[in-house]
This record gives sequence, C-alpha cells and structure tokens, in this order.
Amino acid sequence: MGNKYVFLPIPPKEDLESLYYGDFRSQKEIGEVYGVSQKVVFSWFRKLEIKSRIPYKRNQEGENNSSWKGDDVTYSAFHYRVISLKGRPKKCEVCGVEDENKTYDWACIGDYKNINDYKRMCRSCHWKHDKIANNFPNHSEKPNNSSKNVKRTA
Repeated sequence: MGNKYVFLPIPPKEDLESLYYGDFRSQKEIGEVYGVSQKVVFSWFRKLEIKSRIPYKRNQEGENNSSWKGDDVTYSAFHYRVISLKGRPKKCEVCGVEDENKTYDWACIGDYKNINDYKRMCRSCHWKHDKIANNFPNHSEKPNNSSKNVKRTA
C-alpha cells in the first residue's frame, strides 16, 4: 500500500475512468488493482477531476452481510430473521383475531432454525402454545423451556 512517504505515479485518467465507469468498480476495488488504499484513489480522482458516482446501497441481506453467522446464532436471532423475511404478523392463525391493539408474535412450532416452522399467533395463544402462563384454563402445566434457550417473564 502506498503512503504519504512514497511517491506513486498517478495512473492515466482514461484507465481510472474505464475501471470506475466502464467496469463499475468501487474506489476500494480500484485501489486493490493498483496496490493502494481507497484514500489514495480518492486523491487521484480529485487531482484528475474525475467525478465520484453517487454511492448506492449494496445488498446486505442474509449471506451477503459481513456479520452473517448462518445457523450459528441465538434463538431470538432466528425470530428476528423470520420478522425480516415475513414481516410483522397482524393476525392470529389460531383464534383468527385481527385487532390492531393486540400484540402478535411469530411462534415457533417446531425447529426454530427452519423459517417455515413459525406460525402467526396473538400473545395469548402464543403463551398458551408455549405453556408460559399458569392462569389460563386447561393450561396449568409448568413451562418447558429446555428445548429453547430463552427465559420469558410474565
């Protein structure tokens, strides 16, 4: 990498423009071609009066994200993944209630790592399904969270 103590000749303007506009490479990628940092490429652009493109948002979803962990994430991270892929539930699939004042969750009905093993439920049906609350009629069993690494508070 070049620094301020080493003189690096500036490549021809046509070569930089062809990489930047023609091949649609980023300044960082152009820097990798010439063995310099992005800041050096930026200074070259400024000296040669090459206009920078408007930066566009790159795809950062799923495996394209540098923080992607695949299946090696927590139980709650899978719930966030379901919300990002399927959106927030607005109707309960168990009791059929659709009220904007109620809270709805994606309830795991099987393998929490499988996106298709989630069901839209209102908070009441979700807690009945997970056997969280003991004050529901016919659901007085103690909660069983051994298969899930999460604690819930009522």
